[in-house]
Amino acid sequence: MSNKVKFALLLICTIFSVVTIIKLFNLSEDIIHYHNRFVRRFPQHVAQEIHQTDLTYNSYYFAGIGEGKIYLGNYTAPLQMTVLDSTLKEKKIYHIELKEKNLPFQAPQIRVLGDHFFVFEGIVPYIFKGNISNWKASLRINSGYHFSHLEPMDSVNMAIRYMTPKSGESLIGTLNLADTTKVSYDAKLLQKQFDGIFDTDGSLLFNKQFNRIVYVYRYRNEFIVADPILNLDYRGNTIDTISRAQVRLAQLKNNSMKTFAEPPLIVNKTTAVDGNLLYVNSLLPGLYESENIWKIASIVDVYDLTDKTYRSSFPIYHIAGKKMKGMLVSGNLLYALIGEKIVCYKLLEHLSQDRAVRDYAHSIH
Repeated sequence: MSNKVKFALLLICTIFSVVTIIKLFNLSEDIIHYHNRFVRRFPQHVAQEIHQTDLTYNSYYFAGIGEGKIYLGNYTAPLQMTVLDSTLKEKKIYHIELKEKNLPFQAPQIRVLGDHFFVFEGIVPYIFKGNISNWKASLRINSGYHFSHLEPMDSVNMAIRYMTPKSGESLIGTLNLADTTKVSYDAKLLQKQFDGIFDTDGSLLFNKQFNRIVYVYRYRNEFIVADPILNLDYRGNTIDTISRAQVRLAQLKNNSMKTFAEPPLIVNKTTAVDGNLLYVNSLLPGLYESENIWKIASIVDVYDLTDKTYRSSFPIYHIAGKKMKGMLVSGNLLYALIGEKIVCYKLLEHLSQDRAVRDYAHSIH
């Protein structure tokens, strides 16, 4: 056999081997994405803790992030704003002053976006708007539909989850604080399965980089991406297979209201969005996963909003037996509220890059 023939055979074998490896890798991707939705991939050391501080109390929630600052609201001190720097070392506390004080305040919440902050309560309803330069706010809305969620899209436009007057069913809508006649909603974005209230419960987010509303269902494996005027971009799915909310309801005695007949199966708990990535704290274990990891950590699944794919998963470990109750992501930093602690994690490079995990996997082989 001549050297040329040997070289040709060697070249053919090499090409065949490379093609086979690529096909096997792509097949494994397809299996994870389509054939077995409970199989997670866990790259090592995705979230590395770099900062932590003690907040003393466990009643804080994330109100916003921007310009190197983390804004925390407090359920037990509803008009108090705690501001931390990105390293969690510097802390300042501000007290919000509302110009109108004769409203039936019950449980106000706060959101911060840019130089503005918003104080609101959907059950009344009301929305205050102010500037973080002095933390003073004036009343902008004190009428209209009741609502259960609000996320500012800019200084005047709000994404809102409304409650319809008669049935109480949820609707995704928008509100313009500069012109209260500009109220819009779309009854088709949230899809009712049996009652339109419990079965459509979920997390309302706004992706400022992509200028998109994102809604993640709590009891089923679905999320929604829509533009600011409520045109649906697409419906995506999380990797589990719970497509129908597993919720049983019971009628309260001498009351038209309903409650849970038994604890519901929660699919997606805490969520966050940043850039092209959606972060979902799932409560459902996947195949081949150790029970031990679920006893000591919260699992976060990462999805790419640009191509609707699942990227990977990583654990956020409990602290003193307490689970993560909220998270916020900015670039390659993830902030988590765990018990009385706030923790900052640095995320692995590929999570913050604008390319699919498949491309990243190819680049490291």
